[in-house]
Amino acid sequence: MTARKNQNKRKPAKVSMRICFMTIVTSLLVSCAGYKRINSSTDENEGWTLVKVEKGDNPSWKAYSRKLAGTSFIEYKIEGNVASTPDSCFIWFKRDIHELAEGSKSKKYPTYEIVHESGDSLVTYVVHNEPYPLKDTEMSVRYVYFNHDSGAKDVKWREAWNERFIEPSKKLNRVETFRGSWTFSPTPSGSTVAVTTVQFDPKNMPRSLVEPMVIKFLRDGLEDIRKRNSQNILVTQTSRK
Repeated sequence: MTARKNQNKRKPAKVSMRICFMTIVTSLLVSCAGYKRINSSTDENEGWTLVKVEKGDNPSWKAYSRKLAGTSFIEYKIEGNVASTPDSCFIWFKRDIHELAEGSKSKKYPTYEIVHESGDSLVTYVVHNEPYPLKDTEMSVRYVYFNHDSGAKDVKWREAWNERFIEPSKKLNRVETFRGSWTFSPTPSGSTVAVTTVQFDPKNMPRSLVEPMVIKFLRDGLEDIRKRNSQNILVTQTSRK
């Protein structure tokens, strides 16, 4: 299936920002990173370190980081509760991709294509507008879906340049490496523990500069998933009256 962004002027959900990490750090961190080995064993990776917690007596999210063994990559994750089911969270994640491909952000994404879709995966090709004087960025990403007997759902993504040849353009800055995930796990109360991660090479950027941007990126993604689900619950409750 192929779809392209055109001229739909609906106001998009902010969760789309989660899908395109380059809106925050592409030009600084991951462009031209190359295909470095980052599939190291989990047992070899450093343990997660708590780096930030929402202020207040009952924090709704916690952020962690760790280094990936044998690489220059850092992985961040944020976790928090969503007042909805894993199925609902997963549906909204996929729906956001389709809304983008149907044309909800023509100014930000001059090109947003779903170049392949099956029951357990989806591949996109995206060109993203960047502020002057930076070049626009291009990405090819495969999203793979996983279902678990526990009711949990996972989405993992990584670059997909080896799956579809696209001639490099001097006008675009190619994001060679782009990897992350969402995990939606059920709780006994009927809600969901949502965890989202992202992996990247900070190169020579100081951690004090990178970390706040990445945490905001992940935190906003969690909040947008919550907002989308809360709006759906409100609509459902209203329709039943």
